[in-house]
Amino acid sequence: MIKFKNIAILAMLCGSAVTWSENPTFTAQQTKAIEQIIADYLVHNPEILVQASQALQEKQQKEMQSQANAFIKQNAKQLLAEKISVVGSKAPTVTIVEFFDYACGHCIKMNPVITELVKTNPNLQVVYREFPIFGEKSANASKAALAAGLQGKYAEMHEILFNTKNIDNAAITAAAKKLNLDMARFAKDMNSQEVAENLAVNRQLAEKMKLFGTPVFIVMSTPNGQFNATSNPVMIPGSTSLDNLQNVVKMVSEAK
Repeated sequence: MIKFKNIAILAMLCGSAVTWSENPTFTAQQTKAIEQIIADYLVHNPEILVQASQALQEKQQKEMQSQANAFIKQNAKQLLAEKISVVGSKAPTVTIVEFFDYACGHCIKMNPVITELVKTNPNLQVVYREFPIFGEKSANASKAALAAGLQGKYAEMHEILFNTKNIDNAAITAAAKKLNLDMARFAKDMNSQEVAENLAVNRQLAEKMKLFGTPVFIVMSTPNGQFNATSNPVMIPGSTSLDNLQNVVKMVSEAK
C-alpha cells in the first residue's frame, strides 16, 4: 500500500495526470519512507526540478504580463503623453515606452539596440521615461536630458549621457556646451517645476507597475499615434536582443 501511495505522490510531483481519491494518513515510519523515496527520485532525476522551476517561471511571467497588460490599457494615454523625451516617427503605428536610468548597465547595453530599431523602423516612436534609481548622479543626468529637451536637444543629450562613463556635473556642463545650449536657461530648466513634474509622473507610473529595475520596455500598437485598445501590449523587463524587439514590433504593428 505504501508503494502505491508513494507512486501517486511522485506522479503528482512530476505533473502526471494520475488522480488519487484517497485521503491517507501515514505513520511516522511511513512518512519517513515516502520522504526518502521522493528524495532518491529527485536525486536520480534532477531534470524534474529544472522542469518545475521553468514551469513556475513561465507561470509567473504570464501572470506578470497579464497584470501589466491591464495596467497599460488603463494608463495608455498617460504612458504616451510625453512631449520632451520622444524620438522617432511623429505618426507612429508602434510606440515603445522605455523606463531607464543612465547609470544602469543593462540600459547602456540596450541604448544602441533601441537606436538601431528606430533607424530601421520609420513608423516606430520611442517615448523615453526617465526613471533614475541609482542615486544623485542618475537624477542629475535625467534632469540634464530633460532640460536639453526643452531646447529641442533631448535625443542628442540622451546619446552623449549614455556614452559618458562618469556623469558628474562637469560632464553634464561639457555636454550642454557641446550642444550649444543656452547655459543659463539650461541650468534653470534642470531645476524647474516642469522637469520635476516630468520625473514625478514617471516615478508614479513605475510604482503603479511595480517596476523595481531598469530597463523596462512597453511595446504598444498606436495607429495614428493613438493606443489601439483592442490590441495586447507587450512588456519586456530587462535586456533583450535586437531580433526579439524587431519581432515584437512587427507582431504589435500587425495587431487589429
